[in-house]
Amino acid sequence: MAKLIFTHAEILTSGGSAIGGGTFIRNITVEGLEISNEPATVAVENNKEINESFTGRIVVRTTDTNFKQVAAAGVTTAILDHGSVSPDGVLPIEAKLKLHGATGSHSITTPVVYIMGHEDFSNGRRETVLTAQAAEISTLNSLAVS
Repeated sequence: MAKLIFTHAEILTSGGSAIGGGTFIRNITVEGLEISNEPATVAVENNKEINESFTGRIVVRTTDTNFKQVAAAGVTTAILDHGSVSPDGVLPIEAKLKLHGATGSHSITTPVVYIMGHEDFSNGRRETVLTAQAAEISTLNSLAVS
């Protein structure tokens, strides 16, 4: 079993392709990374419960405000200004959020979602926070692990 160690995050198109040379997010804070896959249960006959759906969620905190290059490629514009990130409640372009695993680890990708973003100062520093979550019927579709 490999540990989950991530080198960077990336915003992908709804089809799963890199966007314009790469939208790479570096300097992810360890304490600010959340990955969850929560079931929504319903009661059925005889007081038994079943999982009706699953909500896959990734929350990424980074100390960077701009995208960074990886292997000499990638855009360097502001993360919260990107068309696939909504900092103000306006629907952004649908996209996927991928956490790239280090060598020997796994990568995790959301299904097509709306990525919400904001700045936060609660940890005593300026952080960019991205949240991506989607409800799916199958746990196999809520977060893809590769």
